[in-house]
Amino acid sequence: MRRLQRFVDRVWYPPFIGLLAALDNFVVVIPNDGILISSSMLTPKRWFVLALSVSVGSTLGALGLAVLLEYFGLPWILEFYPALDESSAWVWTADFFHEYGLLVVFLVAASPVVQQPAVILASLANTPLLELTAVIFVGRLLKFMIMAYVGSHAPGLLKKMWGLKGELRDAGIEVK
Repeated sequence: MRRLQRFVDRVWYPPFIGLLAALDNFVVVIPNDGILISSSMLTPKRWFVLALSVSVGSTLGALGLAVLLEYFGLPWILEFYPALDESSAWVWTADFFHEYGLLVVFLVAASPVVQQPAVILASLANTPLLELTAVIFVGRLLKFMIMAYVGSHAPGLLKKMWGLKGELRDAGIEVK
């Protein structure tokens, strides 16, 4: 992550972290939250662009997953994620999805919970792609805007609260 953040001020960086967010729907090991928060700390004036890029990327990745699931179905996803349908996240999401529908997708998209089970269930339930995409985007935008805003303002808050200016400078974060 540190190697990636050397490029945080480049013009291609926001679309690149958006691409990482899209890929995270298929790989599930990319630390998007950490990348976004630390990138916002390093370039606080770009917090909105960074949040928007990650939101769009995450939404497009979820849309891609939903389209593939509509075509291939649950057996396809179980090839990549064996026993996914037995995980606690799956069971929790399935119960709530049957009860509350797209509200669950929104809550999952806006929270730190893994969104793939909600996207999979919504897709398997033949939720219209436009509705699913809109709900995911609004939830992800809310989540990532809050994270990026907090990340962009955290150095100043830390300085005011604990006088950590030297430690922040040592970490490569300039505080004014």
